[in-house]
Amino acid sequence: MQLTASQLQSKHKALIDALKRGESVEITYHGQTLGIVHPAVPAVNSVEQEVAMNEFFGMHRDLGVADVETELRNIRKGRRSQLSDL
Repeated sequence: MQLTASQLQSKHKALIDALKRGESVEITYHGQTLGIVHPAVPAVNSVEQEVAMNEFFGMHRDLGVADVETELRNIRKGRRSQLSDL
């Protein structure tokens, strides 16, 4: 698919629809190609990503950390968890 720079404003839905179909969209300005928009690459499988994160943060394995996400959430929680702590 090809769109001109001026068509981007009025035909942005056509651009989104083309990307959803997996098509690349060429954007031109005065007949010259400015760039090509490609559909996003699907993300890594979440199970594979979790395994990789747990391996990366393996230094906490001896501390009894069950999973990285929970540990990071606890670290970022802060000192005050209730309004009565104020």
